[in-house]
Amino acid sequence: MYLSIVIKSYNEAAKIARTLDSVFQATRELPFAVEVILADSCSTDATVEIARQYPIRIVQFQHAEERGCGAGVQLGYQFAQGELIYFLDGDMELMPDYLPKAIAALEQDARLAGVAGVLEDT
Repeated sequence: MYLSIVIKSYNEAAKIARTLDSVFQATRELPFAVEVILADSCSTDATVEIARQYPIRIVQFQHAEERGCGAGVQLGYQFAQGELIYFLDGDMELMPDYLPKAIAALEQDARLAGVAGVLEDT
């Protein structure tokens, strides 16, 4: 596995399909294996049911008390098998041209441990 995409979520039923669609759009022509993991923080809406319609791995906390802002990232990280890991929130969209540029930057400069994109808030 070369790339893991970890999406953290909590009650994102209104946006999770758009997020997942953007991930699959952005990764469909990548020349390497990609896994998608939804790290859900005990959503009480239809987030998980919607996400089950996609070929992804879904992991959840057992108890709502375990969730927190960084906890979802950590949960997803524990299950990720990729050499590279990209984190995305369940209410965001992945731009189609971002991953090739980010990966190229990492491969070209061994001093980089990570790269970040630009957040466009609408």
